[in-house]
Amino acid sequence: MINITNIDSSAITNIVVNENDSIVGITYKSSGKEYNYTLNGISAQDFVNNVQNVIENNQSVGRFVNKAIREDQTLQIMAV
Repeated sequence: MINITNIDSSAITNIVVNENDSIVGITYKSSGKEYNYTLNGISAQDFVNNVQNVIENNQSVGRFVNKAIREDQTLQIMAV
């Protein structure tokens, strides 16, 4: 399990990636809740690398996650 906590974001507190089952948990600052997503068409390690690149390049993590959900569809919300 990879826990990404060095996030300077107004929207996201942390991201947890479970490499074994390709589940990503994202905790949002607005609600304090963690939402689980499944990875679609991308490996867990590639997703982590992409998040780290966004952080290292001082880009918006919230925008990256939103794009992954809405446009790229590499993250899909899990049914509750």
